[in-house]
Amino acid sequence: MKFEFKNLDAHTRTLMKEEIDLAASNNEIYFSARFNSIGSEQWITWLTEAAQSHDEHWLAYQIEAAGGMKDYEGRAKPLGGYNVAHVPHTAAETMAEGQFNRFYIAAICKCAIGQGCHEVMVYRARQRGEPRAESRALEGTKMKSQTLLEQVRGKQTSFKCDLLKPNSGLSVCL
Repeated sequence: MKFEFKNLDAHTRTLMKEEIDLAASNNEIYFSARFNSIGSEQWITWLTEAAQSHDEHWLAYQIEAAGGMKDYEGRAKPLGGYNVAHVPHTAAETMAEGQFNRFYIAAICKCAIGQGCHEVMVYRARQRGEPRAESRALEGTKMKSQTLLEQVRGKQTSFKCDLLKPNSGLSVCL
């Protein structure tokens, strides 16, 4: 199931592109450790095109169709040492959803600030199984536009912003 981005229009897409360009110029584009050389080389191009004309589903398809993810990854064992495991089949989808949503959220925050709105509303943009309790608690809440914009900027956004935790299904609207 795809995300329902309530305010995804031409203006929002322009703001998303601006945020991607800003992140790229500041070396703050997140590259998955699961990308292979193809994924690393094409990521910004795919992300930009998705923001301009497509969606997170298209972005995930580009990664998968090009074979942009590694097949295997090393994982630390709980008691020390490492083993080799398959990269999850959902890795491209999780990456595409999270980063498309990241730049969508940034664009919505910029739009709100430009309109003099100091807050944006959190909503469930993608239905998925049983949502985590912390995700359900955020639904319907308002967040400060400027603060959230600052939180979603940077490479390590998922550590700063509950909205961007993998598979949260949350986004924001005006």
